[in-house]
Amino acid sequence: MSKSYFISGANRGIGFALVKLLSSNSTNTIVAGARNVEGATELKKWADLHTNVKIVSLDVSTAESNEEAAKETARILPDGLDVLIANAGIANVSGGILQSTDDSYYEHFTVNTVGPIRLLRAFKSLLDKKSTKHFAVVSSVAGSLVSNIGMPISTSSYGLSKAGLNFAIINLNRELGPEGYKVVALHPGLVSTDMGNKAMEGEEFKDVLEDLLKAFPPITPEESAEAINKNILEKLPEVAGKFISYDGSEVPW
Repeated sequence: MSKSYFISGANRGIGFALVKLLSSNSTNTIVAGARNVEGATELKKWADLHTNVKIVSLDVSTAESNEEAAKETARILPDGLDVLIANAGIANVSGGILQSTDDSYYEHFTVNTVGPIRLLRAFKSLLDKKSTKHFAVVSSVAGSLVSNIGMPISTSSYGLSKAGLNFAIINLNRELGPEGYKVVALHPGLVSTDMGNKAMEGEEFKDVLEDLLKAFPPITPEESAEAINKNILEKLPEVAGKFISYDGSEVPW
């Protein structure tokens, strides 16, 4: 069955892997949001070879950019959108709670916490046109209050922003459920993306990195995307309202 998808942060990492995977079904239509379209070289190459992939400019940190991206997507998908995937995010972890700067907290909050809310607000009228109404948000186990108790490091501003995002997902599922929406938070795994690798280079990971990698072996963006699609996107009606890991297991809030 063909579906239409919008993916934010689609120019690299997990987002780009999802674009490639989902567009392999030629009946699907994928709209890929990228902050810097001109610099999205690999994504543009893929779109040139796959007519079912369209690229739009999107900076999730501003309401105006989200609204413009939604207008452009409406021209591409006049009949509406089936699945909205909020993947764009940042992970500039530096130090503990007190060591992290105000700017770090603000930056993570506006991109990771409010960004997906802006995205859904802008795209809701497109989702309303379809009966599917699926909204999947890439969160992180770093935002789980229960899991954080046993973590050997502080993810500070990043973890705090994801915890706030999880709060929003719980409430969005409850608020929009009566309208037929299915909302899920997902943990993509410890993925060897540029963003993830850079975060692991932080000083706070120095003494625990070896043990962390043994406990959570890194996976590739492609492996993450395949698992997300199989265990979450294809089963979204069943897992709505939950926090689900890429492997299908449930993560405690």
